[in-house]
Amino acid sequence: MQTNLNRDKPEFRSGFTLIEVLVVIAIIGTLLALLLPAVQAVREAARRTQCRNNLKQFGLALHQYHESHATMPPGYLFGGPIPVSAAPLNLRPSSPSSYMFDGWPPPPPVPPPQDPGWSWITMLLPHLGQTGLYRQIDLNLPVRSPVNAGKVMQPLPLATCPSDSGFGVFTVLRMDGSTLTDANTTSYVAVFGKYGLINVNPDDGNGAFQRNSRVRSQDIRDGLSQTIVVGERAALFTKAPWAGVMTTGTVRTTPGAPVFTSTIEESPCMALARIGSRTLNDRFSEPYDFFSAHDGQVFFLLADGSVRPIGTGINLEILHSLATRSGGEVVKNDF
Repeated sequence: MQTNLNRDKPEFRSGFTLIEVLVVIAIIGTLLALLLPAVQAVREAARRTQCRNNLKQFGLALHQYHESHATMPPGYLFGGPIPVSAAPLNLRPSSPSSYMFDGWPPPPPVPPPQDPGWSWITMLLPHLGQTGLYRQIDLNLPVRSPVNAGKVMQPLPLATCPSDSGFGVFTVLRMDGSTLTDANTTSYVAVFGKYGLINVNPDDGNGAFQRNSRVRSQDIRDGLSQTIVVGERAALFTKAPWAGVMTTGTVRTTPGAPVFTSTIEESPCMALARIGSRTLNDRFSEPYDFFSAHDGQVFFLLADGSVRPIGTGINLEILHSLATRSGGEVVKNDF
């Protein structure tokens, strides 16, 4: 009689049980949860470095422009290109009360012309490795001219903060909501000063840039290392063309921006912003304020070419003193 010698041996199965698979998945999920914030932090650190480098390149370009023209470029051009030989403007300080609010006096019912409107960024293109693009632009024609449509829609990498999720081509709207034209965004804007009526009086700021301004380094009497000249205004907060100002166009709070209010401002705010009654990244910020895509800080270019991160909790009085070119304020070095 044949005996089955294997009948009492247990059966062995390959693979994992359901409980083992679930344990492995839980362990992997825990590791990913621990690793993801670290990866995001590394990526954001890299983006901040790139943003800082963008502003550094703007600083080098500003100094090169100043060496060539004995002045910094205008905030934006009005009435055509300004000859290098033209006499400096009378950059007189206004009374303090005229700088308190940007909504008074109210803008005129029909927006005044701001043409041709080319911004300080456009004027720096030859010093930013964009000579080819600069030569294609007709500075005598408005930014909004159909002839320049293809140029103003081109992306400008140095004008985009990599943390800014709102960058790209957008539609510029008139006050009534109708379409004016399309343009590409910028994450950076020039400093008009402390307060100031950008909408109705863009020629009369107390900072480094105004309409048709020709500010020289010697005009910045507060000190080059104590005066901010360019800062972040992310497109995720407010979309504006890098190319400049467009007559009848508006600057609007971007839908979904991390603020509590939605505001429409006049076209001069496309190229200019100022330090007003709110600090940086304030939840009630308006399009003429500075606003960063980075949590807790905003990067600024100073007149000496250095770039500094300024914390969003900085004292407003210190911000005001940094924004003026010759206000005579004392700035703390630890800002």
